[in-house]
Amino acid sequence: MSAKRTEILKSMISDCCPAQKKKKLILLCETRWVERHDSVFLFKDILEPILLSLLKIEEEASDSAPKAHVLIKEIAAKLDIKEEIPRACRLQTARNNVPDSTEEEYYRRAVYVPHLDDFCNSLKEHFESHKETVASLQHILPEFCTKTDFYSLEAAFNFYEEYLSHKEVVQSEFMSWKEKWSQKKSENLPKTAISSLEKCDKTFFPNIYILLKLLAVVPVSVATVERSFSSLRKLKTYLRNTTSESRLNGLALLSIHRDIKIRDEEVLDKFASVPRNLDFVL
Repeated sequence: MSAKRTEILKSMISDCCPAQKKKKLILLCETRWVERHDSVFLFKDILEPILLSLLKIEEEASDSAPKAHVLIKEIAAKLDIKEEIPRACRLQTARNNVPDSTEEEYYRRAVYVPHLDDFCNSLKEHFESHKETVASLQHILPEFCTKTDFYSLEAAFNFYEEYLSHKEVVQSEFMSWKEKWSQKKSENLPKTAISSLEKCDKTFFPNIYILLKLLAVVPVSVATVERSFSSLRKLKTYLRNTTSESRLNGLALLSIHRDIKIRDEEVLDKFASVPRNLDFVL
């Protein structure tokens, strides 16, 4: 059992059975009879914490949730515990009478679907307030600024006002930025915040530079963080578990930014600059 599931079981045993000294299950040994009955007695004593632990694991979105659900159903079947539908209410003041034909259908309609709807609504409320700001901030890109005016950027200016200069200064800077890219062909305009940031002169466009930096690090527009987690799953395997932090960071950067070309001469110069016991001769 993993350390995380062990901690869940320990916390449940401490809450339900404070007098219980043993906080872990004993393996059921097939050859040693003494160990066999001890493990059965312990399982019987902490049956309630075990069921609560399985329920908590089932609630978490992890790989162990389906296994926990199967174990709960098997234990319930052996203990003759049946899933029952609550009785129908006449007035329906505290809860509604959900139409159903089976226990599974009842709990899907009464518990699972409302919980899923509430979760989706919470996500919408969480990101809805930032939607207008991000949509306004993208008008700073050369691809969009040539087709719009400063009023399209006003929502982003109001949100990040403390980091910027006076409104008239930002407006005149935006008009200069727009004029700069209006003379270019559409196929030559930078398409992303990173490419626009490379073309932006910090001296002449300080406020535009700040807005481009903010746009470049907004989580909804950048997937670098997600790519780093995906790369770590491939890099830090069981056999590479002892990899040092500096080496792991280097391997992750190489895996994520594969579009950056590295010359062989740069790698050789790097190795040659490190002090060595033997001379590095080419």
